[in-house]
Amino acid sequence: MALLLLNANHLVPAQQLHSELWSDSPSSHVGSLLAGCVWRLRAAIGDSAGETLLTRPAGYQLAVPSGGLDLHEYESLVASGRMQRASGNLVEAMKSFSAALELWRGSPLADVALTSSIMAESARLEESRLAVMEANFGVRIALGQHEDVLPELKLLVAQHPLRERLHEHLMMALYRTGQQAEALGAYRDLHHLLADELGIDPSRPLRELQQRILEEDPRLNDRGALHGATASGPREPAVSSEAAPCLLPHQPSLFVGRTSELAAIVGLLAEGRPAVAIHGLAGSGKSALAIAAAHAAAGDFPGGQVYVDMRGTTGSSALRPDQAIQLVLRSFGTEQGSGGATAPHTWAGPAGGRALIVLDNVRDSDQIQGFLSAPPGCSLLITSRSPIGGMDGLRHLRLGRLTVSASIDLLRQSVGVPRVDAEPAFASELARSCDYLPFALRLAADRLATRPDWSVADFARYVAEPHQRLDFLAGGNVSLRDSLLASLPLLSDESGGTAVTAVTALRRLGFLDLTIVTVEALAVLLGTTEGEAHKIAERLVDVGLIESLAIDRYRVPQSVRALAREITGSDHEAAEAVQRVIDHYAIAAREQTRLAPSAWYRRERETLNALVTRDRTGTLIESLGRMRCMLSTSGSRSAHMQS
Repeated sequence: MALLLLNANHLVPAQQLHSELWSDSPSSHVGSLLAGCVWRLRAAIGDSAGETLLTRPAGYQLAVPSGGLDLHEYESLVASGRMQRASGNLVEAMKSFSAALELWRGSPLADVALTSSIMAESARLEESRLAVMEANFGVRIALGQHEDVLPELKLLVAQHPLRERLHEHLMMALYRTGQQAEALGAYRDLHHLLADELGIDPSRPLRELQQRILEEDPRLNDRGALHGATASGPREPAVSSEAAPCLLPHQPSLFVGRTSELAAIVGLLAEGRPAVAIHGLAGSGKSALAIAAAHAAAGDFPGGQVYVDMRGTTGSSALRPDQAIQLVLRSFGTEQGSGGATAPHTWAGPAGGRALIVLDNVRDSDQIQGFLSAPPGCSLLITSRSPIGGMDGLRHLRLGRLTVSASIDLLRQSVGVPRVDAEPAFASELARSCDYLPFALRLAADRLATRPDWSVADFARYVAEPHQRLDFLAGGNVSLRDSLLASLPLLSDESGGTAVTAVTALRRLGFLDLTIVTVEALAVLLGTTEGEAHKIAERLVDVGLIESLAIDRYRVPQSVRALAREITGSDHEAAEAVQRVIDHYAIAAREQTRLAPSAWYRRERETLNALVTRDRTGTLIESLGRMRCMLSTSGSRSAHMQS
């Protein structure tokens, strides 16, 4: 249960559950063990129908409603606190941080049997709590509550003597209460401890703070001096005499439905992760999420925050690695490391403490290879359509579609609540036609907002038509069509037969026009092996065109199918290939009629309904008719299985 809750609303692979729970059991036994465990768990939570603990092709998923898990509430409060702090609203930041900390009751997962994942997650949560406590101390000191925090700070420093941020807060609180000697003594104690235990000196920000305490710098008594903010707004970080760059784009104006992802990224950055990489479908809002997270985490990076658009999906205009490195170095007041523009490891790092570098629209790991050896004082926040590899400590986050409710909220924010709520069914249809992807939804919302004489119903009907969907999801200099077309060079640039076949596969998928495609069906469509079809499907996933649902099952967005139909050109074999897929499902239906037709039909119902209207030979219709008769005779006929 703990593993499922920690991954609430996300698939937990059966193989992971096997290895976590029964690593010593023979592989032939674990399937029945897991099935029995799931049955008992459903009984315990009153879920006999399997509507909460969902069975997926490759594992299980626990469906938890919004607000149903205290961990999600904690992460939401933390994200809110960091965003309020970044915008200078310290009072609200303190309220959010304090509310998040009040949710804690002892050690995380204390009553759960320890597995490798549980231990790792417990350590992560404990680290997150300490990071939030440190952030809250900083805010409270900035608000003048230095006397109130001293007792708890002294206790935590004793419990965690190597955490420099706690020592920084303690020194500030002592100094502000008129205890200059004690503040310098706290620094001296840490200096000796680090030298004895690790053979190192305190970090640069702490050394600078000690010097300023020695000099009795009057700015240390300013409200907000510690974390670069005041109660009324941001100010220059006090930990450095040099101005730290803050070169982030403005906060996204429409940002909904990503609370848990935002909290996860901000938490990872606060923990000191060297890099966090966001990847996913084209138009899933990766850039907006990264920018929002960078703003929310800004308080943890007093050395500055820098944004670089790598333009990795725009072909020849993509930044070269040396160009990107020079942009970053210039942002921090350095032209070039001694080893040259392509050797950023020679750079000493930001002078004002930790720095955050946002690398947006990265093409692949080669484009940012030079950044992978950035100095310890930097963290990277990366967005790309393909997963980025090649860096120790890199954490990945895959971004998918918004929920239906979040999609409607996005439309409401731009179009207006009265207008959207007056036609809720058509607003839902419009969101579905946009594949619940933020970029398409924003384009649709902008189009409606600038056309007050258009009804939501009429616009939804136009966008629902595949042949004109991409024409309507455009505005100004941006369009969904251009965003999707940018992925095609990523396929064509690859060497070898698979890249060519991936483009062919995309065209055939346009002809096939199915939402869900299995590896088996794709192999039939392309006339190739399942192994080769799997490679091709994964390549399409890597460039952000289709979405993986399981190891052998993929979702093809409506907008991608619309684009594929536009670029099909002449493919004399396409109609024949589609009929092969129909015949494939006809054979599968005959086989499943003898086995477990009800479960198979429920899983494949959407695909079968789409194919049956295009069955030129009648083989699929005949097979489904036999299945229907058998189910009717056995008394287990699905209510959905209508002729």
